Amino acid sequence: MRLAIADPPYPPHVTERFDLADGSARIVSRSRASRYYGDGPHDQKRRRADFHPAAGAWDDPDRHRALLEQLHEHYDGWAIATSLDGLDCYRPLPPGARVLIWRKLTSTRGGGRVANTMEAVIVMTHHSRRGRIDGLGQVSDFLQCEPPKARFPGAKPPRWTRWVLDALAYDAATDTVDDLFPGSGLVTSEINQGVLL
Repeated sequence: MRLAIADPPYPPHVTERFDLADGSARIVSRSRASRYYGDGPHDQKRRRADFHPAAGAWDDPDRHRALLEQLHEHYDGWAIATSLDGLDCYRPLPPGARVLIWRKLTSTRGGGRVANTMEAVIVMTHHSRRGRIDGLGQVSDFLQCEPPKARFPGAKPPRWTRWVLDALAYDAATDTVDDLFPGSGLVTSEINQGVLL
């Protein structure tokens, strides 16, 4: 089967601010794409991810929906990593799709009241592999592990990749997996291991 893992720049963070002179609210959208992959402001303690001049296209919710539709049309199974607040860009999900949660043990710093400690993964497992499979067992819809110490925004640890591949019921003997947003290269490296622990 042909599988794909997509970890695109996450949708922008949209919030309400009450900083106008009359005290009324305004909607503020902060681009994650330009912050991590474009020329926007970024955390000086972390190195910037790969530079992509067209990263701003991912600030459009329609671009995320188009990605889901492309994956659904061209792959037997797929996974999309996103932020919890980015899930709405992908809805409605196709029948059979599941949302998995990755809880990071260290949170991403930010100015908000609620710490960012979780990310979502939308998974579409091929219909023939949605039941229990001998030798694989059940896969939890929740993973708790540290992000890698790659100092690369968005990098995923090897355990995350194995978890997603298990959710897709990946078979190294018969399946191919496309890493559509290679970034740090850690997901591709884990896919190429071929053996899931």
